[in-house]
Amino acid sequence: MKDQIINIGDKVEMYKIGVLSEGEGQVRRQYISQLLEYVEMDKIKLAMPMEGGRIVPLTVGDFYEVCFYTSNGLYQSSVEIVDRYKEDNIYLMIAEFTSDLEKCQRRQYYRLEHIIDINYRDYSKEEEILERRLKVNDFANEEARASCIKILNEVRSKWHMATITDISGGGVRFNTSREHKIGSLLYMNIPIVQNGISRMFELKGEVVSSNVLAKRTDYYETRIKFVDIDRDEREEIVKFIFAQERKMLRKGMV
Repeated sequence: MKDQIINIGDKVEMYKIGVLSEGEGQVRRQYISQLLEYVEMDKIKLAMPMEGGRIVPLTVGDFYEVCFYTSNGLYQSSVEIVDRYKEDNIYLMIAEFTSDLEKCQRRQYYRLEHIIDINYRDYSKEEEILERRLKVNDFANEEARASCIKILNEVRSKWHMATITDISGGGVRFNTSREHKIGSLLYMNIPIVQNGISRMFELKGEVVSSNVLAKRTDYYETRIKFVDIDRDEREEIVKFIFAQERKMLRKGMV
C-alpha cells in the first residue's frame, strides 16, 4: 500500500517525462511539490509548484517522474496530471500513479531558500596537527600539553560571519566577504528554531565552490556540503526544512 510508504506532508520532486537536458552540464527542469491527500488508491492531491513567488500551472495530461522524500528514504514513480483546481486560495493538482513505487538510491536533499546568520571558522592543517598531538598525548611533559591546548584554543577562536541563503540535509549556501578554496574544510555554528525551541548545530563542511557575486565584487557565494554529520542532526535539519515549507505553503508562498 502506497499510504504505508509515502505520507501526507512528504516533499515531492517532479521532472517532466520526455524533456531532456538542453546541453552539457544542464539538467531537466525540477518542480517541488508536497503530498497533501490521498484521493483514491492510485490518485494523490499535490500542491501546485511555485517558482520565484509565482504558481507554475502544470498541464493536465502531462506525465512526470516523481521522487518522494519519506521518513524511510527516497521513493520514485511516474504519474499523470489528471486534474488541477484552486481550493481555499491554494492551487492544487491531482496526480495518478502510472507505475509502482521503487526505492530510490539518489543522495539528494531538497533545499530550502532561507536566511540564517551564522558564525564559521576555517579548519586548518594546524588545528588538525594539534588535535592529533592531543589525541595521542605526544608531549614531553604537562607544560607542553598545556601549551598545545592554549594554541589550539587560539586557533579555534578566529570566527567569521556569513549569511546562509539556502539549506538542505546535504549542505548550505552562504554569502561572505571571504573567498574559500575548493576542498577546504570549515566549522559552522548554525542556529535553527523548531517549535519555538532554538538549537545550535555545530557542523563541519567541505567547500564545493566559492564565486564572487554578480553585483557584489567584494562578496562571495560559497557552497558547502556537510561532512561527518550524524544521522540525527541531518534528520533534524530536514524536519526543520519541511516545517518551514509547510508554513510557507499555508501562507500561499510555495
